[in-house]
Amino acid sequence: MLLRPIGFGALFLALTSVALSFVHPWGDVRRGATPGQMLEGSAVPQDVRGIVERKCADCHSNQTHWPVYSRLAPVSWLMEHDVYAGRSAMNLSLWAGMDVEDRIALLARISAEVRSGDMPPKPYAMMHAAALSDTEKQEIAAWARAERKRIRTETSGQKEKK
Repeated sequence: MLLRPIGFGALFLALTSVALSFVHPWGDVRRGATPGQMLEGSAVPQDVRGIVERKCADCHSNQTHWPVYSRLAPVSWLMEHDVYAGRSAMNLSLWAGMDVEDRIALLARISAEVRSGDMPPKPYAMMHAAALSDTEKQEIAAWARAERKRIRTETSGQKEKK
């Protein structure tokens, strides 16, 4: 007899989770994202691009990989919030359309946050095996410095031609 209330309770929770999965408190970040090549127009080495695609793209691009468990509330809400916050802070799929000053500022931020260990966030890194090794941190930071320098050189050359 005790199994019936437990069974009904489990069924109720499952149905509630499915129904709440259609609610998107931060907007439907799965549908609103226009695709775009990550870091389009930047001089990013393939090895660094691979690191960024594996460990940053889920939150900081429109190329988010949505695991099966991310489809049911409340997990869907947590993941959608993280993606919303990540894309709001920096969306690498929109790189080509960003102002030069914004790109330079983001490159400085990428370098600083990767070196300090602030990115990727510890809970995300643990759940998705996305922690950066010291070598990966150094590669990303070196690329960010080189890309800032390249952009500055390129834009100063364009200003001189005018």
